[in-house]
Amino acid sequence: MRALLALAGVVFGLAYSQAAPAVERPPQFVAIAFDNCTELERWQDWADFAAELNRDGERVRFTFFVSGINFLSNAKKHLYQGPSQSRGASRINFGGSVDDVRRRVAFMNALYRDGHEIASHAVGHFDGRNWGTAAWTSEFNSFDGLLDNVVRNNELSSGEGFAFTPKDIVGFRAPYLAHSPGLYATLAERGFRYDTSGTMLAQKWPEKRDGIWRFNLAEIKLAGSGRATLSMDYNFLVAQSGAAPIASRREQFRQQMLDSYLNYFRANYAGNRAPIHIGHHFSDYQNGAYREALKAFARSVCGLPEVQCVTYKTLADVMDKLQPDTLAAYRKGDFPRASEPAFAGMAAVTETSGAGQ
Repeated sequence: MRALLALAGVVFGLAYSQAAPAVERPPQFVAIAFDNCTELERWQDWADFAAELNRDGERVRFTFFVSGINFLSNAKKHLYQGPSQSRGASRINFGGSVDDVRRRVAFMNALYRDGHEIASHAVGHFDGRNWGTAAWTSEFNSFDGLLDNVVRNNELSSGEGFAFTPKDIVGFRAPYLAHSPGLYATLAERGFRYDTSGTMLAQKWPEKRDGIWRFNLAEIKLAGSGRATLSMDYNFLVAQSGAAPIASRREQFRQQMLDSYLNYFRANYAGNRAPIHIGHHFSDYQNGAYREALKAFARSVCGLPEVQCVTYKTLADVMDKLQPDTLAAYRKGDFPRASEPAFAGMAAVTETSGAGQ
């Protein structure tokens, strides 16, 4: 009898271990986003890069978080007043000349028509961690007004305005990632769909809280070290060199970022497929090392089987369509797992590779 019970236990355990997965394997989503700058040549570099990758089919679409201050010429800066700030004050540059604004608007329109996403980075790049709903509402009203009135504010010709409206702006990243409870109440009230101002574990699927998807930056391992950082270039700059450029270690820093991003991707791709979140600026930190690392990463993963490098708006569309039980299964990884991907033309990357410090 004991032998029969033991045999039954083995058979039952085998059947349990071979139970069918709850859902089919999801794609590996990758979201790459950029925070604002005024220099169009830097925007052009990434627009050209995306066009290069998409030459033989759609491989990548970016999200661009823009500051409303870009769309107000220096001569008209008095038209903006940030919360508890002097009129005409901003932490970043205004839009320059009228022609600068004209060219910048045309460039945003071209990106939008090419399928990239234009999202909000507020206006004056102020730290809003202590702002309540009134302050956030004031800042978002200013952002919307600068988009709606860009022609009148800058004395442009009719037809030189935006190809989109403030209602088409559905996502937000706070300057300095400085968020507050008042932010989320304001985002929900204004019909935003997602925010990217928080942080989370790398293998965590997004959550929808207060009606807003939280597409947060990931806490990832810094390859070749026992330390961690966020999946954003500025955080690498701080972690690697205390925010100081070190020319002699440029290649080391570039390789370490690339290895860190590829390790992050590999773990999620072969794991529970939580979306990849990467945030960069247009600044050439470490003399362009991070820009090169991000391009190498995108070339390596965007276009791989089952990988979709999408805008955050597209990711929000996907998340909104998921049934609760499907999302729960994704979070548990209750689907057939994939093997780690091979990156064509690149050396194998391990958790111990890269430039340690």
